[in-house]
Amino acid sequence: MNPIVAQVLTIAGVLLGSAATFLFTSTIERARWRRTQSARWDDKRLLAYSEYAGAVKHMVRLCRRIAETKGLLATGQPVDLDTAFTALAEGETDRAARWETVLLLGEPATISAARAWSEQVWQLEHILREENPDPSAFLNAYRNAMRLRNEFYARARGDLDITSGPLPELTWKSLQPLPPSPDRAT
Repeated sequence: MNPIVAQVLTIAGVLLGSAATFLFTSTIERARWRRTQSARWDDKRLLAYSEYAGAVKHMVRLCRRIAETKGLLATGQPVDLDTAFTALAEGETDRAARWETVLLLGEPATISAARAWSEQVWQLEHILREENPDPSAFLNAYRNAMRLRNEFYARARGDLDITSGPLPELTWKSLQPLPPSPDRAT
């Protein structure tokens, strides 16, 4: 074989090998970068979802304590209503701040579920601000808020690819309204 042809074939083989190595390495690095970015955003979404859920749950707990004080539920200890309503307003401010991160990072179905849960909590507050709130209306709204909470969690878990199974069904054995009483706190 001609030495020039042999050198050209050798150079072509080296160039082809180098190009193949470059393409293979680039593909692997690009996939690794995407996985890293995905994990990074998953961590940020997890934090956004959990902080938002904590803020909304805090508002729900305040609503429940107010309902207990107003005699709408048979559990819990009374609270000062003015203080509790002030804390509820502060809780709404915290929830609204965390909402922005959910809007920025969240998946659309999860955002919709979060919005529905918050709107139901606002309904709880609306009922509690009435002069003589109806215990069954509050109880139904509270149960709906808990159902919407579970829907939010199910959507968030799906968005984060958590595959441990669905959330357990809600039971309401311990959540009963107080019977109507003329001396119920208002």
